[in-house]
Amino acid sequence: MKDWKKVKLGTLLTESKVLSEKPSTDKRLRVKLNVLGVEKRPVTKDKKGATKYYTRKAGQFVYGKQNLHKGAFGIVPDELDGFESSLDIPAFDIDKSCYPEWIFYFFKKGDFYLKLETLAKGVGSKRIHPKQIFELDIFLPSKEEQRKVLDEIEKTEASNQELVLEIESQEEYLTKLRQSILQDAVQGKLTKEWRVQNPTVEPASELLKKIKAEKEQLVKEKKIKKEKPLPKITKDEIPFGIPESWEWCRMGSTGNAMTSPFVDGPFGSSINTKRDYIESGVPVLRMMNVKPYRFKDDSMKYISEEKYQSFLRHNVIAGDILFSKVGAGIGEACIVPDTFTYGMLSTTGISRFRVGEIIVNEYLCHFINGHIALFKSLAKSSAQPFLNMTQIKSVLIPLPPLKEQKAIVQKVNQILANCDALEQEIKASKTNAEKLMQSVLSELLGEENNVLVNKPTTNKELKKPSREIKYNSKTLLMDLVKLLKENGKLHAEDLWKMSKFPNDIDAFYAELKKQIEEENAIKEVANEKGYLELA
Repeated sequence: MKDWKKVKLGTLLTESKVLSEKPSTDKRLRVKLNVLGVEKRPVTKDKKGATKYYTRKAGQFVYGKQNLHKGAFGIVPDELDGFESSLDIPAFDIDKSCYPEWIFYFFKKGDFYLKLETLAKGVGSKRIHPKQIFELDIFLPSKEEQRKVLDEIEKTEASNQELVLEIESQEEYLTKLRQSILQDAVQGKLTKEWRVQNPTVEPASELLKKIKAEKEQLVKEKKIKKEKPLPKITKDEIPFGIPESWEWCRMGSTGNAMTSPFVDGPFGSSINTKRDYIESGVPVLRMMNVKPYRFKDDSMKYISEEKYQSFLRHNVIAGDILFSKVGAGIGEACIVPDTFTYGMLSTTGISRFRVGEIIVNEYLCHFINGHIALFKSLAKSSAQPFLNMTQIKSVLIPLPPLKEQKAIVQKVNQILANCDALEQEIKASKTNAEKLMQSVLSELLGEENNVLVNKPTTNKELKKPSREIKYNSKTLLMDLVKLLKENGKLHAEDLWKMSKFPNDIDAFYAELKKQIEEENAIKEVANEKGYLELA
């Protein structure tokens, strides 16, 4: 390795710009994130515009300008020879002195691609351009030496892949184990001995009778409205046998009679994501906050107390069950933790369920997560599958006596805690396997010690002497959206200086990218380079 010469990457790569004569949406390629390779892009309708597409050849190196630092790079495989991409996915012919795989592992070793984020530049959508990677140093031994190293890497990767497959099979087994535990729990198998030790516990049938009588009394006193009766349970519906002290009931009959047990988020555009979200205030819960068994409290959005008051029907408190009913997460449920004060649902994509006196919230949550496949099978098929409230309320639940529910929850939680510990061990094994592979790559390929320096964008690219400068100290350190509301369109440099990040341009660009690409709150002004306005 000491004798290997070091060259600029640009001496090995030549950007290919062979214009496609007959562009076809059926022959587009894309580069997957996390170094997962190049694949055919799903067929989509072309947007109207002047986008040009270029023919790509097998063996070319390609990368995504916006996502190179996220692992979007690879070698065009033989089966995608002749496919196309725009200049946002540039392709490069590789010099005869270098194997394509040598370029690929150059970016992969030591997760070097992650460090390239510092090179990304631009307003809003930051990109890494070919000229920037051309300046990177790369070791270039003889092709014979390259082949020896690549053969060694391939052997190590094959062994590593076997290890990864074994770890993934363990993950799959653990998922099935969790499902099996929850199935056993709601069939009474986990508390068989408990029932022998507690023969005098009041059966669930008596509890249902009391709740029914209480509801009828509340209706009579006009404290609650009379509900539409749920369908009667037939023998054909019952999926499995349950202990004698248990009863079958429908999910819709287990809620709190004094509140609305099932509530969806507000429909449509009742909450304006651009106008109503603020930096702090009343939490707004979204689908991304709901994960099986756990409430995910990061990426929280907020609205004002005044706005919240107009959505009180959709409120959420500690102890409520949140249930996903749209898209890939259908059937996933979690309990809002005790640390949560109050908030509201954001959309109809999640429902809130507030339990009554006949059921423990953790028992119901375990039942839901143990029957995700059931809820998915009930979902109506469309562009995005969904469940309606009638379907959810009609789902059958095996109802144990209240004391037994608590015993079940205690036992399930203990077993799931062991599963969680096992999951952490599996994740650690996976991380170690990845580190081992990276260590081998670094050892075999060497380290060029590239110094990644992005040229300043605040002078030539952002600063235009002839433009009107709107920067003023009265609006210093403000939210980007608020700045544009008060000042109208602004040049990127002014927006940066007036923002909360006057001394951190990377943080500014990160927030700007989020507002443009995720929140759709800000956009670039058409035909005015460098200027931004509200979307």
